[in-house]
Amino acid sequence: MSSPVFCAAADDDTGATDLAGMLSEGGLRTVLVVDGDPERWSGGYDAVILGTGSRALPPADAHAQTREAVKKLRALRPRVIEIKYCSTFDSTTEGNIGQSLDAAMDELGEPFTVALPALPVNGRTTYMGHHFVNGQLLSDSPMRNHPLTPMRNSNLVSHLQSQTRRRVGLASYPVTRAKLDVLQESGVQIAILDCIDDASLQDACEAIAHLPLISGSSAPAMRLPAIWRREGWWTPTKGESRGKHSGGRGFMVVAGSCSEATRNQNEWLEGQGVESMVLDPIALASGASLPSIPTGLDCLIRTASSARDIERTGVWAREQGLSSAQAGLRIAYALAQLVSRAVAQCPPAGLIIAGGETSSAICRTLGLGALEVGRNIEPGVPLCFPLSGIDAPLVLKSGNFGSAIFYSNAIDAIRRL
Repeated sequence: MSSPVFCAAADDDTGATDLAGMLSEGGLRTVLVVDGDPERWSGGYDAVILGTGSRALPPADAHAQTREAVKKLRALRPRVIEIKYCSTFDSTTEGNIGQSLDAAMDELGEPFTVALPALPVNGRTTYMGHHFVNGQLLSDSPMRNHPLTPMRNSNLVSHLQSQTRRRVGLASYPVTRAKLDVLQESGVQIAILDCIDDASLQDACEAIAHLPLISGSSAPAMRLPAIWRREGWWTPTKGESRGKHSGGRGFMVVAGSCSEATRNQNEWLEGQGVESMVLDPIALASGASLPSIPTGLDCLIRTASSARDIERTGVWAREQGLSSAQAGLRIAYALAQLVSRAVAQCPPAGLIIAGGETSSAICRTLGLGALEVGRNIEPGVPLCFPLSGIDAPLVLKSGNFGSAIFYSNAIDAIRRL
């Protein structure tokens, strides 16, 4: 069996599909492994992405889970392994991006790697080590009030340094291989890369193409395939796609994200008259009895996500002795149980999920071992096809991604199959 050219361990399933969609756009046959041994699913694919669900884990657990994932991917003998995290660098002072990089470097024995979190196509840029979202400092953006990973330090060098025992430095704009060599010679072990636009992304990818371990957003996947092809490291191959229409009834949209982008998308869909079911996050987290999800029709299932809802859920979690991450996982898995029962009763024509933790919980609860990844619907959000579990097209959307009418575009993409 031939080896894939690229493998990645992603800290949540929406991040994994973001990366996988960019690779698929570049011509690589790509599989996303949700659960289990990637070797089972890797045959015939150019890229293998393993979703670890590590973003919401305590730092020590994130280290252990990432290291185990990298060990499995290393056995496939890829040319490059990436540690994938969100382009908004979602993490806290305690972790888990630093621990994930430590885990990969420990497992592979690599003395040096890079962090390229920018994704210019979606408005995420880095300059002088400071990260921006649509021209706004990360610390001033809506990510400042994220319920699980509030980002209040835009200086990614200092932020990452707080999470890792390795020395972090900056490769300032424009990034070159010579700058990376100088940093490594000076004792830097992880280099944050400036990236402000598509041209600087190309420069950065030329500078890192030789490295066996990289980290960051899905942006490297937009440029590296062409470099690999130019250098003779990868040749496109044709294969039959498993993508097809499911024949199910109704489109089910499930939104567990509280992000501003997802709230706007929810409001747009509700404005189209689609049936909406709003669930109390405290009821979900506490195991209260909940109504069944409607089946066989187009519907939106979402958690109440106003600032007041987020605040009172945080108060409830603290009273129960739960961290924000623990409460978030409870909510996600309770929502997943509702979705699982509804899907078993009446398979949908397509399932669209918004939010990283929600996507991870639903994929695992439905027993989706792996997904074949198709082309992007919008940047960073591809159409996927489960290889086990359910026979329905699937869309996993990061909470921060997508236009206001994304749900409409996703439904149209499924209908076109």
